[in-house]
Amino acid sequence: MSHALRYSLGGALLGLGAPAGALLIRILGGAVPEVELRAHGFFYVYELLGTCLVFSTVGFFAGRRADRFRRGRDLYRELSEHDPLTNLVNARAFWSRYERAVEHAARFREPLSLLLIDIDGLKTINDELGHAFGSEALRHVGRVLEESKRAEDTAARWGGDEFGILMVGAGKDAARRQSEAIQERLWREPVRVEGRERPVSVTIGTATAEGGEPRDLFAAADRSLYDGKKRAKTAG
Repeated sequence: MSHALRYSLGGALLGLGAPAGALLIRILGGAVPEVELRAHGFFYVYELLGTCLVFSTVGFFAGRRADRFRRGRDLYRELSEHDPLTNLVNARAFWSRYERAVEHAARFREPLSLLLIDIDGLKTINDELGHAFGSEALRHVGRVLEESKRAEDTAARWGGDEFGILMVGAGKDAARRQSEAIQERLWREPVRVEGRERPVSVTIGTATAEGGEPRDLFAAADRSLYDGKKRAKTAG
């Protein structure tokens, strides 16, 4: 049953029950004597049915209105927590999830890993192939991250060419495997726009807190990312 139908039927049932309950209370409380009820039972039934019809109709449409409000609220929340280009979680929502994950890891002494991901040479891609190609490269990376991560992990785009993945309950080996899988898939699947294609590479910095240890994963992953960029520049 859809949310809309459930809300509408719920409102109708509430509207139906209100006048029936009120009449029952009047009868049980002695406000309607048994003699009067026998003599004028038809009119009480007629009144009850009419009142129930009115109340249930009002309840039905109130339920539909409540469902529209719920859907609007959910849509607003969805838009406020996601990046419009890649549809990944945005920085604000990611930071909130990170804080909750840190608290959970500390309480249950579980590992927690963070991957910070930076697209290599996005400015060059924009300059050589155009901003449409650059935007598609961002969307492509976003899709790869979303499809490569585990179901319990969170992928986000910070803005610009920066992304992140929060891996709950994952140690160093899991973070390393995730990092390698992302890089390999990006290399196998180049970006294609109007007959042109180009592989997109990324640099990934990883950091892990084992057993709930207090550690600034963002600072550690950022240092790892910087070292990776530096090695790539030296090798190039």
